[in-house]
Amino acid sequence: MNRIRTILDDIAKEHLGVPTLRARRSDRLDFHTISVWQLEAALRAAFDAGANSALSRRVPEQGLPAPYDTYEIEGVASFVNEHGTYYEPTEDADAEMWTLYGRVPGRGVEAIGDFRTRELAEEVYARITGRRYRDSTG
Repeated sequence: MNRIRTILDDIAKEHLGVPTLRARRSDRLDFHTISVWQLEAALRAAFDAGANSALSRRVPEQGLPAPYDTYEIEGVASFVNEHGTYYEPTEDADAEMWTLYGRVPGRGVEAIGDFRTRELAEEVYARITGRRYRDSTG
């Protein structure tokens, strides 16, 4: 709890100009006027601190593979040549299936699974991460 208090106090000082979050029982010391951009900056800093804290706790058990750090969903289409059928990323409008990829730090991406619709790929992403999928454009 002290760690959280320190983080919040630091955010209040840096973004809001508030020297402490401890009640001092004085209107002059306990009430502050702040701008909306200061409030937004403080909320973003608090959100980022929470997100970074959650990521830092994701330490795999000894002997387990490294976890994925980001994910991507791409539409894929099949192509045939003299060597057989192969698959290439394509625009969603031309996709025959969608592949969910996970990136392993320092090793590149791995295909996690192929899905007949983008919605199914996004559902599996949500089950893995607990978040809705947002591609790089959104």
